[in-house]
This record gives sequence, structure tokens and C-alpha cells, in this order.
Amino acid sequence: MRRLAHMLALTAPLLLAGCGASQSKPTAQDDAAWDQAMMAGRDSFDLGRYTVAVSQYRKAANLALARDDGTAVAEAGYDLAVSQLAANMPAEALKAAQATRQAVLLRGAQDMSSLDLVEAASHYRLGHYAQAIPLAQQAMHSADTGVAARAALVLGLAADAQGDQSALQAAGAYLSGLKEPLSVAQQADRAEIEARVLRHANPVLAGQQAEQAASLRQSAGAYHDMARALALAARIAASQGDQARAHVLWARAAQSAAAQSGSLNRMDAQTLVHGSLTKGNPMPPVDDAQAWARNAGESVLRPFAETDGAH
Repeated sequence: MRRLAHMLALTAPLLLAGCGASQSKPTAQDDAAWDQAMMAGRDSFDLGRYTVAVSQYRKAANLALARDDGTAVAEAGYDLAVSQLAANMPAEALKAAQATRQAVLLRGAQDMSSLDLVEAASHYRLGHYAQAIPLAQQAMHSADTGVAARAALVLGLAADAQGDQSALQAAGAYLSGLKEPLSVAQQADRAEIEARVLRHANPVLAGQQAEQAASLRQSAGAYHDMARALALAARIAASQGDQARAHVLWARAAQSAAAQSGSLNRMDAQTLVHGSLTKGNPMPPVDDAQAWARNAGESVLRPFAETDGAH
């Protein structure tokens, strides 16, 4: 089976496990058409043209259905959902993941961990934290350690948002137990979840971990996750009464989020590292940037924006 080369939002590089066996022998023409659609989808994804990638992966998924190929359905459907997350369409991504699950189940699939993960990430992005938690927990049992580790990140984020300390502790324990050497993304994931675990018991160390996570995300070109880590560090600083530090961190998070939300930056795939954690992450919502700017004391969100009088 062909292996996926790119990323799920809020997860490290995922290799889609074998989800089912092909029930037919495609012709050379069928196989070439599927290959072409998948390649076009990957090329568009790598260029940051996520809506084009969505179109190509949808075409590939339908081609896979036409030839009754469960393995190809699983791969194309998964890529479709990831691309929809990248295009900031989590509701559509959730529908695509669920449709893919149903289609591959019909064709004898067993391992659903990658789909569990993309569904969990979609629910998290939609604010459905209670629904994200059990799906992420299921994905953590994957035999693919890459999938399991990324599921631990999603679990930790959803559990922290939900106030589920038991699940947050479980996510932290899993990431802490990863064997060295770790990728930059895994180091950042571990640091961020540790910060969330420790932020009440040891806010000083938690703040250091959050800022370390932000630095690691920056080095990997994972700017959406970097902004989230900066905002976490800001909350921790504020909880300690260090308002000056908190304002600086809020402002940095807000300006990064606002810049990522700009139309020009949507095409700036050169700033993203191939195969990195957030290659397919959506731009942070403008509301996040505005809220963080308010926390920073009404920081200027777009200091380099053109004014109406600019020529």
C-alpha cells in the first residue's frame, strides 16, 4: 500500500496503516488515474493550496470506490479529511473521516487508528472535547507509534480544554515515556503537554516548558502550534502575576496568529517544513488573534498592514 507522506493537523507525520485489502484488480488505466489524482492532491497540499487538494483527493476517493479498492479508499479518504482540516473546514473533515470509516469497514478494514486520530482532531477543532477524548484514547493504542504519539497530543489538548485531569495525565505519561531520540515535533508535543500537566502544581517549570515548546515549534515551521504554545505560556505567566511577561507573550501569539490568517500567508508553503506536525494545520481563527491581542492590552495585530492611503 502507498504510504502517506504528510500530516494531520495537531499530529506528527502519519503513515496510514493497512486498512483493508483491495477487492478487485484495477486496470492499468484505473491505477494511473488514481495515482494522478493522489499526486495532484499531494502537490497542491505541499503548495498550501488546500482547497485544490480537497478536490483532487475527493476525485481519488471516488475512483477508489469505483474499483471497490478498500485500501485506496482508506488512503484517499484520510488525505481528503486532512486537507479539509488544513483548509480550516473541521466539520467537513469530520464528515469525510466518518464516511471513509464506513466505506472501508464495508471492505473488511480492521485498523482504524488513523481515522480515529483524524476524527479526534476534527472534534477538537470544533470544540467537541468530550467526543475527541475517547477517539484519541483509541488511537493511542495503535501499533503505529507515530499515530499513537500524535493521538497523545490531541488527547492532552482536548483533556486540558475539558478539564479532564485523568486523561491529561495519561497523555503526559505516554509522551514522557517515548523512547529517545525524539523528533523535534515529539519534543515540542511532550513539552507542551507537560506544561499543561504542571501549570497548577509547578507554574514556573510549566512556563519554561510552554516557551520551550513554542521555540521548538518555531524551529519546525509549525507556526499555528507555536502561537498556541505562546498563548499557553502567557496564561501561565498571568496566573503567577507576571502581567508584563504575559502581555509580551500574548502580543507575540496574537501577531503570529493574525499574520497566519492573512490571505497572502495562506499560500506561503515555503515557511512550512515538509512532513512537519502542522504542515496541514489551518490558520488560527482571527478571533483567537483578537482575543489574545485584548489580553495583551490591545496590541497592534497587523503592524505591517497596508493602510487605505498606501500607494
